Amino acid sequence: MAPSDRGKKLFAIFLASSLLLQTNLSGLACSAADSSVIETATVERPAADNLVANNLVSDETKSLPILASVIPPGQSRIVDLAAGDAGEAGVESDLSASAMDSDNEVAGDEKESILKSPLLLAAGEPIEGFKLTGGASISPDETPDKIDQITKEILLKEIELERYNLHYSLEVAKQGRWKGWRYAGFQEINAGMGLTGAIISTSYRGARLDNAVKVRPCIQESANYVPMIGLIIGASAAVIEFGINGYHDMVARKNGFAPSAAIAKVGGLKNDIDRLLAERDRLTKLEETSQKCALHAEIDEAEAKVLKDLRDQSLQEFERFHVGARRTLAFQQMQYFFDFAKNATNAIGYEFAYLSLHRHRRRYNGNAGAMFIVSGALTMFGPILSRMGGKGVAEISRHRIRPIVGDAESAKIATLEKDLANLNRLFKESQVAPEAIQKCVARGGLYGEHQKSFTDEIRAAEKKNNAAKLVATQNVGAGLYVGGTKVASGILFSIAGFNHHYNTKSVRSSHVTNDLLFTASVIAIPAGAFSMLDTLRIQVKGELNRHKQKAAGTLPGQIIATRLKQLDAMEANIKRN
Repeated sequence: MAPSDRGKKLFAIFLASSLLLQTNLSGLACSAADSSVIETATVERPAADNLVANNLVSDETKSLPILASVIPPGQSRIVDLAAGDAGEAGVESDLSASAMDSDNEVAGDEKESILKSPLLLAAGEPIEGFKLTGGASISPDETPDKIDQITKEILLKEIELERYNLHYSLEVAKQGRWKGWRYAGFQEINAGMGLTGAIISTSYRGARLDNAVKVRPCIQESANYVPMIGLIIGASAAVIEFGINGYHDMVARKNGFAPSAAIAKVGGLKNDIDRLLAERDRLTKLEETSQKCALHAEIDEAEAKVLKDLRDQSLQEFERFHVGARRTLAFQQMQYFFDFAKNATNAIGYEFAYLSLHRHRRRYNGNAGAMFIVSGALTMFGPILSRMGGKGVAEISRHRIRPIVGDAESAKIATLEKDLANLNRLFKESQVAPEAIQKCVARGGLYGEHQKSFTDEIRAAEKKNNAAKLVATQNVGAGLYVGGTKVASGILFSIAGFNHHYNTKSVRSSHVTNDLLFTASVIAIPAGAFSMLDTLRIQVKGELNRHKQKAAGTLPGQIIATRLKQLDAMEANIKRN
């Protein structure tokens, strides 16, 4: 062998030994850092020719193999050093044995340092790319497929959020089909028996205005215990409905729809969506660096805005459902409480009025009047206080979920419509090949369905709120009128009972007492009739509206069922494509 040839061989052996020693030492330094699978990569001889073409190594290294990829951690690293006739010098077996003994692991920093080595650069390996959450790297030209995959994951998360919103609306503050009629029926009995007692008292006392001494307590007693029975029925109905609401709320909490559980659930979904959106944005920025994918990146940026808008609308929907449900439940429970209180105090008042006749103690009329005044005040201000309580609970609930809703609270449906229109415009005007954006275009149809669902739901909510405001105003007005008449009756009873000039057995005292209580009965007749007719009017109007909505398919339950089916179809379509 010529001296020049022997020098070339020795140089090759020296260089190969240096490379192997470097990787082994690095592996020993981080042997406990990672336990992933290690792969082995060997570059063919043409890669070495690239070194020569790039003037990175001399002719003496032409025959050397080049380490061309990161050796992932977990397996033993074997480097194939097919360095010409190096095996003749007994070097190949030594190097292979050394490599087999180094069953070490490579940490992330070592991977990055090897990726940036001149040998890899010379071998044509990519050194620029995006590192995904899992630790894998991706080049700019590979981003469109990955963006599509992440977009599907975002849509699935948003569908899960919308589905949870709809089930939350069904489960929390549940309103039974016959809830309104059931409660109205009991109140009609209450008001009817009260009206009956007022008619009896008016008829009997009115016939004896000129001769009050002829008033017989045993007959007049019925004018008091008949309304008292009706009031007990009304108070019992309030307690029943209060308990039914409490039972439904307990079941909803057991099914995972308690306020704290709902906030945690929605907060978790929001964090997942935000994390995926952030990763998608980073991929889009990497995509922009590729001349080949620059136009596709413009579409991906526009689609990202639509995805964020959908997230905002889903969060706003949860806010509407959550705040609305807590407000409705608080309002109804307070309303039932005030209804129980006003009926109970009114019944106690009639009991005192009955005792004044049965025990011949007119002073009890004063006690009856005091209870009637309290009952009238509760009737007047109960609806107002109930709504104030409901609004207070709504504000507390809104404050609690504000960290979850965040910047989505100020989002407008018009923004979603605008961004979706911009995305559709890019689909039509883009110079990207249709097959390259086929998946994006298909998702555009799904975005349109989401946008329509949110728009319809918002309009329905606004219409429902307007109707609720009208009913609330009417209830407040009715409460003020009926409660006012009850207060007036209480004042008349108080005068007859607490004024000692009128609670004796004299002829003048009997005459004044009969006149005052007759007037109280007269006042109660229009109030009782109004209560019966107004309650019936509200229920009939509500039933007619319900039948119209059912025929149009716009009942809340129908809308939710339709949307749930749409979400199921969307989810299946996304998973299939």
